[in-house]
Amino acid sequence: MAERRTWAIVLAGGLGLRVGADRPKQLLDLAGRSVLQRSVAALRDHPAVDDVVLVAPVAWRAAVEEHVGPGLRVVDGGRERHDSTRAGLAALLEAGASAGDRVLVHDAARPLVSVRIVADVVRALDEHDVVAVLVPTPDTIVQVDPTTGLPTAPLPRATLRRHQTPQGFTVRVLDEAHRRASADPAVQVTDDCTLAIALVPDVRVGVVEGDPENLKITDATDLVVARALLAARP
Repeated sequence: MAERRTWAIVLAGGLGLRVGADRPKQLLDLAGRSVLQRSVAALRDHPAVDDVVLVAPVAWRAAVEEHVGPGLRVVDGGRERHDSTRAGLAALLEAGASAGDRVLVHDAARPLVSVRIVADVVRALDEHDVVAVLVPTPDTIVQVDPTTGLPTAPLPRATLRRHQTPQGFTVRVLDEAHRRASADPAVQVTDDCTLAIALVPDVRVGVVEGDPENLKITDATDLVVARALLAARP
């Protein structure tokens, strides 16, 4: 039996307009390296990861390739996040990924992901088909009326978690989830883990502990926090 490989798809296809910069947020400086360089390095340099596919925004592909340097497979992203995941998945299948291989899907906007989280996700895929990285929410979460925007009911915080990336899958399950989603335009989810659990029957789901420092760069404040976290590291 061939040895299972571990692939990673780094999603950098968005433009990150909420940061308010003149370029995608993944190209912004973060303590001497770009957000993208840090996110890619976290996967490419990890001893448990064999190969990385980077999904880039079409209009910024040349800049993205300059940031990551030669030797990395780069493909064009799509209009929505799930389109970009599909593009990355197609690229790794073309590169020889098999159905039983592992694949990690990571947001380029999470540049501080730790070696421990990546290792935990890879290890969990020895026993599971889908692996989520979760952290508790410190805030009270409420439902709101979609018309008025007013709160209608609090949700029990003890049962709530926030997704982080990388999310882990077997190649077979991620591919099947996206094939099923493509056949049903009504399917609307914001992450691959939720998609796979919803659409692929009898998947074995595992959970690993995330880290508050594995933050997602969404706006300018997040960049300030990330820079402070890096400055505080030994």
